[in-house]
Amino acid sequence: MYISIFRTLYKNVTDNERIERLLRRNNISFEKTLNEKGSRYKIAYDNEETLSTFRKNLRTMYPQICL
Repeated sequence: MYISIFRTLYKNVTDNERIERLLRRNNISFEKTLNEKGSRYKIAYDNEETLSTFRKNLRTMYPQICL
């Protein structure tokens, strides 16, 4: 199992639900933490292929988020 962390800022991401649906669709478990500037996601996944698929789709939706 692998674990990664990425952050989103409210000025860049208007719909966090969209990111969460994408995580669920790729069977990636996540833990979300909120603060005044944005959200922090701690994700756990089984293989690199799962992450690369998620990363590709996330980059299409929000190119300003680096993972």
